[in-house]
Amino acid sequence: MKKVIYAICFLLVLVLAACSTDSSAPNTEKPSEGKKEEAPGKVTVMKIGSTDKPDVAMGKAMFKFKEIVEAETNGSISVEVFPDSQLGGERDIIEGIQLGTIQGGPVGAAVTANFSPRFNLWSLPFVFPDRETSHEILDGPIGQEVLADLEDIGIVGFNFWESGIRNLTNNSQEIKKPSELDGLKIRTLENQIQLDVWTELGAVPTPMAFPELFTALQQGVVDGQENPFSVIAEANFNEVQKYITETQHLIGVNPFMVNKQWFEGLTEDQQAAIKKAADEARDFQREEKAKEDAKYKEELKNRGMVITELTPEERQVWAEKVKPVYEKHKKDIGEELVDKLLEAAKN
Repeated sequence: MKKVIYAICFLLVLVLAACSTDSSAPNTEKPSEGKKEEAPGKVTVMKIGSTDKPDVAMGKAMFKFKEIVEAETNGSISVEVFPDSQLGGERDIIEGIQLGTIQGGPVGAAVTANFSPRFNLWSLPFVFPDRETSHEILDGPIGQEVLADLEDIGIVGFNFWESGIRNLTNNSQEIKKPSELDGLKIRTLENQIQLDVWTELGAVPTPMAFPELFTALQQGVVDGQENPFSVIAEANFNEVQKYITETQHLIGVNPFMVNKQWFEGLTEDQQAAIKKAADEARDFQREEKAKEDAKYKEELKNRGMVITELTPEERQVWAEKVKPVYEKHKKDIGEELVDKLLEAAKN
């Protein structure tokens, strides 16, 4: 009897096994389409760095970028922010991005031009009549064309953040016309275009490291300098400079960039999150920078500096004086590109 029961049980097991492996059951699993998928629980670290302090517009925008990326990827990308030159100067940062030891960050166009020459386009003076025009051009075809050059050096460029509108200060007199600059020693960026600009304007351009500048102004080694309102205020240049001319001769821009190989190793959803975060952080940063400029301009007035605002006609006199600089550097930057920029900016 026991043998019969065992035989019946054995038969039942075989029937159940056959039902569970029925080849006629539909297969609901989709075939792989080659799309990258993040392994469950895996966290990718993204290090981003800049030379800016964490409480200024650029620094705040980096933390905004972190917030958006981590939210959009549900934490599958963890962004580590290193402001205030913690990863080195701007050259160190862009080299780190190239090597992949740093995944991204906003780097000044003047420094980027050492690696990708057409970024010198943004060092041409008196091109943009206002912030709005600069944003239209930077976010449009011309800006995208220049950003695309970064792929040649292993970097993806997403957009342009703003490092500030530069204005002239001096300790001699109120200046409204270029002729009033004659013979004045002006500290400027260590960039050939900027050296040529101030030479054309009649000044004596004097490149100098920024940490040496306050003492040089104090001792009269140089008579003036040029920087955004925020830098002038934070460096307390009001203690050694009396006059500001709102020349707005240059709108500084920082391309936000990411290591290309690292970016291409992400899933499509993660790449979309990086792009969205870069754009939203850019818009946030620009708004913060405009507020920052207005705040520091008022603060410098309260500290006793005399601020001279130029009319459009007065500013055009300065712009005409530097036209030879465009011609001199056209060949190196690209004649067609420079002409497109000037046409788009109505210069």
